[in-house]
Amino acid sequence: MKKTLILSTLALSLTAAAPANAFLSNLFGGSDDVKTEETTASNPLVGMLTENLDISADQAAGGAGALLAMAGNGLSDSESSELNSMIPGLESLTGAIPGGLSSMISNMDSVKAAFSALGLDPALISQFTPVITEYLSSQNASSGLLDSLTSLWK
Repeated sequence: MKKTLILSTLALSLTAAAPANAFLSNLFGGSDDVKTEETTASNPLVGMLTENLDISADQAAGGAGALLAMAGNGLSDSESSELNSMIPGLESLTGAIPGGLSSMISNMDSVKAAFSALGLDPALISQFTPVITEYLSSQNASSGLLDSLTSLWK
């Protein structure tokens, strides 16, 4: 019951309080669509996701933000620090989710709810995760971080 209530609250908050454009504007700390689009377009991880998947930059940013928020809640301090150093704007992606929802994104069910709120099929999670780990590998991420992320994102 508690899990269902949290997921319902998360999905309702993401859809009612933060439509996709406002969600992403807040996600990147911006107050207007132009700033959000510029930040989204310049993020190399978002670029990789849009190149590899048939999704918009806004959806790529939101989906990555949800997965990275979950990771931030499940990694050790040293792995979180390593992740922060490898992804430009990571703190903006995970720290500015409206309503403090990043702390609620702690498991795959809540990531699925976030994907749905962004208009993404939750089945795309399985396509997001290898792109994110590929990006991290290209940034020389440690095997410990990559193994932890792979385990978290099962």
